[in-house]
Amino acid sequence: MTELAGFPPCMALLDCETTGGKATRDRMTEVAVIRVEHGVVVDRWQTLLDPERAIAPWITRLTGIDDNTVHGAPVFADIADELYARLADAVLVAHNARFDYGFLKNAFRRAGMDYRTRPLCSVKLSRKLFPGVKGHGLDALINRHGLQVQSRHRAMGDADAVLQFFHHVAQAFAEEDIRAVCDGLLQRATLPAHVQESDVDRLSAAPGVYRFYADNGHLLYVGKSVSIRDRVLSHFAGDHAQRRGLELCQRIAHIDFTRTPSDFGAQLLENHEIKTLSPQFNRRQTRVQKLYQFAVSMPEDGYPRITLVQADTRSADTITQRFGLFRTRRQAEEQLRKLADVYGLCHRLAGLQKTGSGACFARQLRRCTGACCGEEPADIYRLRVDAAMTTLKNRAWPWDGPVLVREQGIDQGDTQYHVVDQWLYFGAVRDEQDVHDIMDQPDAPFFDRDTYRILIRFLLSPAQLAQNRLQILPLRDTLVPT
Repeated sequence: MTELAGFPPCMALLDCETTGGKATRDRMTEVAVIRVEHGVVVDRWQTLLDPERAIAPWITRLTGIDDNTVHGAPVFADIADELYARLADAVLVAHNARFDYGFLKNAFRRAGMDYRTRPLCSVKLSRKLFPGVKGHGLDALINRHGLQVQSRHRAMGDADAVLQFFHHVAQAFAEEDIRAVCDGLLQRATLPAHVQESDVDRLSAAPGVYRFYADNGHLLYVGKSVSIRDRVLSHFAGDHAQRRGLELCQRIAHIDFTRTPSDFGAQLLENHEIKTLSPQFNRRQTRVQKLYQFAVSMPEDGYPRITLVQADTRSADTITQRFGLFRTRRQAEEQLRKLADVYGLCHRLAGLQKTGSGACFARQLRRCTGACCGEEPADIYRLRVDAAMTTLKNRAWPWDGPVLVREQGIDQGDTQYHVVDQWLYFGAVRDEQDVHDIMDQPDAPFFDRDTYRILIRFLLSPAQLAQNRLQILPLRDTLVPT
């Protein structure tokens, strides 16, 4: 995965300063390009330009560029070939792309060159990903996301602000959501033969879950996105290098969806439907019957033992007191072996060497510090085990009892409540009676690792709480409004 996973693999982030706002009349005074390939900045380039006309005082007050600044600078025709080469084979990115692209296209035309592309606008990207906030100009993004800009209203400073914004987006959103929004803005989709345009036309641009069905009604795939429409269209926009993706698109005949107030509800609903409905093409989040953890015991000799145990998915409290959550024994043992090497743990006391007495095999290789044969004091070894196990520590439930998570959509009426206790997700409710019914059900939900990770990601992050308009309410004090 790259640092900017989900964004186009090759981008040219461009910004230009101008003598005014009309591309056919005014001229550029400065241009900067940051070229990014697979998440890595490979080139930064900027130059002042002689606009061959006077620069108005109000432009100078905004940018700091005056007639003296550009005296002796090249005219656009002098740098046209070099700039064209820097933009080649890359998605052009600009903030308010219509402005920059208009100036760029007209400047190339006057230089006798034809430059045409479909730019990616970071203003539109921000509106898609953060629909509940006001203001998507560069100043708004800088203030909202804490971007560090050295030279505002200068070409390189503004281009770098867009790059910082992209890094913020990459940390806040899933790769597939970013790719879906980018593909939607770049309009790269062609509908499969059996999909009706009416199915696509009615898709919502809001967060939610979508489902693909075959012509016989068989459920093929369940997905989620912060923009249902963009994500669905992104399935049809790729080159289908993977056979499975091509097969899925060839079989889709019907699409439906469910809106949710935010990405939080979408992730919970997607996870639930994948595990209860078992769609044919979903593999990553299929129901896991067993989970494995490490338990640490303290025998009389004072040297802690690490044991791999099967997690009790009926007891979330026990799970959070143990260490790690693994889908298979092999994954757990591989992780413990890495920790043993890093922290110098005894392979026999850690359960990695099943038989024998005295010095373990790792001791002979000088990877064990001698706890197995009493050469290392027990209190020192305990500290080493504690440090290793802390890296696998699960989060304890931070509230006194069950909570309601209030999820508010952009529209006031679009509100949903989620009942959660000890990292167990009971379900979504709309009114007080639903709360009583869901809490009184005879079979409590099992502990689910994917649900646990979703809840951790959203409920313990102030940024995610604010971004998804979530409010945590103690259930014993607050009932759902009727």
